[in-house]
Amino acid sequence: ATAVADERPDLVSFASADGRVTILFSDIENSTLMTERLGDSGWIEVLREHNSIFRRRLSESGGYEVKNQGDGFMLAFPDPAAALECAAAVQRDLEEQQAPESERVRVRMGLHVGEVIEEEGDFFGRSVILAARIAAQARGGEVLISEALHEAGGAAIDRDDGRELELKGLAGTHRVFRLEWAAESALI
Repeated sequence: ATAVADERPDLVSFASADGRVTILFSDIENSTLMTERLGDSGWIEVLREHNSIFRRRLSESGGYEVKNQGDGFMLAFPDPAAALECAAAVQRDLEEQQAPESERVRVRMGLHVGEVIEEEGDFFGRSVILAARIAAQARGGEVLISEALHEAGGAAIDRDDGRELELKGLAGTHRVFRLEWAAESALI
């Protein structure tokens, strides 16, 4: 147990100067249907490519893989702009894959920036829940960001006008924005 604890990174180092962390959740849309269609061997190849894209872009963005959730990730970033660029780059990479339309991997993502609680190599708290609930509202190929992240990103992000959503288990409505990632100029 001591050896494992020693190998865990200090997740607090993934916070920005103001103590906030940008959390990204992702999920492959219709992954179970793809597994049924491709079989286990075919699916694992698709998943390996997906994971490779995420991990390469994550490394380039200075983020950290908190956990892999089978067909998605929980990622953490100290820099909100780097998190947004990572999400956009992953979506562009997935879009550029030469797979037939029926096998194209479509990933939904949700991001939020806020304070988190670090415990035993994981993050917890309302900010984590908010990021996860935002991701659950996204469609495949869509990146949704919280109002707090929208404000943190300022004019440097290309996004829609936003919409109000009710998020499971959270009181009231929450304004989210769709990140426009398709063009290279999406992030200035």
